Amino acid sequence: MWLELTLLLLIAVLTGLVAWRLRPKPSLCHPQQYDAVPLPGTFAVRPLEAMPPIARDTPVLDAQSTAWREAMAQAGHRMRRAGVRHVVFVHGTFVGHDPTLLLSSLQGPLSALGPGFMPSLLRLSKLPSDRVLRDLGNYTPEYVSLFQKALGADIPTTRFVWSSANNHVARLRAAVELLRLLATSELGRKRALLLGHSHGGQVLALLTQLVYPARTAEALWQAVRDAGEPTEALQDMARTVARARLDIATFGMPPRYGWATGRQCRLLHVINHRGAEPRGSSLAGVLHTENGDYVHQWGISGSDIPPGSAKERELAARLDAILGVGHDVQAWLQHVRHGARVPRDGFSYLVDYGDRGTGALPNCLATCFGHGVYTSYGAMLFNARLLADHFYR
Repeated sequence: MWLELTLLLLIAVLTGLVAWRLRPKPSLCHPQQYDAVPLPGTFAVRPLEAMPPIARDTPVLDAQSTAWREAMAQAGHRMRRAGVRHVVFVHGTFVGHDPTLLLSSLQGPLSALGPGFMPSLLRLSKLPSDRVLRDLGNYTPEYVSLFQKALGADIPTTRFVWSSANNHVARLRAAVELLRLLATSELGRKRALLLGHSHGGQVLALLTQLVYPARTAEALWQAVRDAGEPTEALQDMARTVARARLDIATFGMPPRYGWATGRQCRLLHVINHRGAEPRGSSLAGVLHTENGDYVHQWGISGSDIPPGSAKERELAARLDAILGVGHDVQAWLQHVRHGARVPRDGFSYLVDYGDRGTGALPNCLATCFGHGVYTSYGAMLFNARLLADHFYR
């Protein structure tokens, strides 16, 4: 009997050692490199399928056609069947509640006016982008509400609003706040669908580096600590979120940050692009958005605006070593010339969203240089079906 127990113990120890040696190695999470063509099998051209039209001027469910509602409900059915329990929309740069960080710089004296004053002011500062841009490169409350109701209303859907300032530090702070949101959403081991437009995708990339094993994690957590955040509590939250399954889709996200993904996290990119060649072009055709999404090319490494405070500028400079160059005009010009379309991590769909100008007048401003189409009401059904086809077959 003792011999049998000894053998069983030895087998258990050897099995543990093998499992330890074969465990997944932490992701490198290197910033995007712009000098290599994308590997075969990492992207595909996806045609824009004909969809039932949406009544965008009346963005409520009852105003939509039966065909549109049935198609959205089918996408919702597939998400529920796959276990999706939360959908989160993350907007991009300059459409948040503090794009210049002016309110953040005045947080001390403003907070002294009452505990609810600062949150109310932040909500008020988001209204201009919602009222002026509406669904042009912006997730409106009405858009998110319609999306939830059209899926079937039983999958909670959240619009995550962050400062939207254009620098490493602002995006890292947003990733921390998103971590808090997910940790308190009672996901457990269920599945969440996270959708990020533009640099909202970088926020999601930072989230993965905080949640999943990554060789960048130690330095990134040190930056979180230096930003004044309670890292011990946040790391507990990260362990909670790591038990959930995350399906992440980015729309028009400039290829910049690295990702820490794995069995618990799947990654998809959708890029507005014309033609089968997976490269961007020069400024030629920009007035009529002939090549698709030009902001996707312009928002790459080097395009950041430095933070206003000296402390945050120093922190942003240290983050360059982890996330790639933030503010550097010469590096930005070099990167733009590469015309990178396909990120290194995840799978990408190149989709011609049909927003190319056809008349004599330029349409670049009306389309935000091809960058505003992803969040439009007209693209909602196509995007929902694309996500269902890719993640929830």
